[in-house]
Amino acid sequence: MKTNKILLLTAFAVGTIFTSCKKDDPEPDPTTPAASTTYDNGVFVTNEGPFGSGTGTLSFISRSGATVYNDIFEARNTFPLGNIVQSMSIHNNKGYIVVNNSGKIEVVDGTSMATSGTITGFTYPRYFLGIDNSKAFVTEWGTGGLVGSVKVVDLTTKTITATITTGKGAENMVKVGNKVFVACGGGFDNDSVVTVIDALTNAVDTTIFVGANPSYIQVDANNNVWVLCKGKQNATWTALEQTGKLVRLNGTSYSTELSLPFSSTSSQPTNLVVNAAKTTLYYNYSGKLYAHAIAATSLNATATINRSFYALGIDPVNDQFYGSDAVDFSSNGKVVRYTSAGVTIDSVTVGVIPGNFYFK
Repeated sequence: MKTNKILLLTAFAVGTIFTSCKKDDPEPDPTTPAASTTYDNGVFVTNEGPFGSGTGTLSFISRSGATVYNDIFEARNTFPLGNIVQSMSIHNNKGYIVVNNSGKIEVVDGTSMATSGTITGFTYPRYFLGIDNSKAFVTEWGTGGLVGSVKVVDLTTKTITATITTGKGAENMVKVGNKVFVACGGGFDNDSVVTVIDALTNAVDTTIFVGANPSYIQVDANNNVWVLCKGKQNATWTALEQTGKLVRLNGTSYSTELSLPFSSTSSQPTNLVVNAAKTTLYYNYSGKLYAHAIAATSLNATATINRSFYALGIDPVNDQFYGSDAVDFSSNGKVVRYTSAGVTIDSVTVGVIPGNFYFK
């Protein structure tokens, strides 16, 4: 579930963050996994599923692209994940699948997908970040999607042990040393901050004002933190009254070193990812994919790929791009793969609304 993409989907949002996907041939047929199938050397795709009904699913694409497995969680465990499947992480070879509307995390073996329990007690959970062998942070939007917090989770007991208040709509997190930076994208409202938390004490160190609705965050090779702010919609959802912005924060001093505003009032930047060397960022903007070298002091005017995606991932093994196409938001979606230079490799069919990637 992505703000302005499912719950608040409008003609403006469709026009600015989603473009249709042509069928790329040849396309391997999805394979029905056996209960005993194991999953290595590829990418997990979290498929949100239809909003408000039904269940999300989990797919796996082999790194070669030759094999695609859909519904792998249910094939192994004989029960559905729930609604809406938001994201997935693997920590200490345990998979943590965050299920948004269901307010839970399903814990699985990171190779077999066999369930080992459920963590409950969340309200609109978003993303999981492992802190150490026994502790994790989980962002959530909270009641009505109008607040924000990080839940501290004991991984041994699979229970929530503390709540840390953040800006509204806590989203993606990154860890630099013992500090966790939380992008607060506003949830169903608006916000403009990154909350910095001491991972050892669970105390909030500081709140950094960066720009309207910061939703994506990455760490570069210099341990600086990059934040992509989507901007703020006007009251009628027809334009942006505050444009998006790409911001670089010093990972130690927290100072703002660079702030690059986007010019368009009709397009929101989305989907910030970083290459394996952590020297180049990529994001979607105005229907295209752009690169930004971390040493650059201005936004790139030349696109790498001339299309946008519902979700974007970059494989840390080979820097290949994975972009998802949600099609009509009710049929099975597509994942399109590209070389690091932006040349199409192939496409595959996955589940309904492919919304996030996790590479293994």
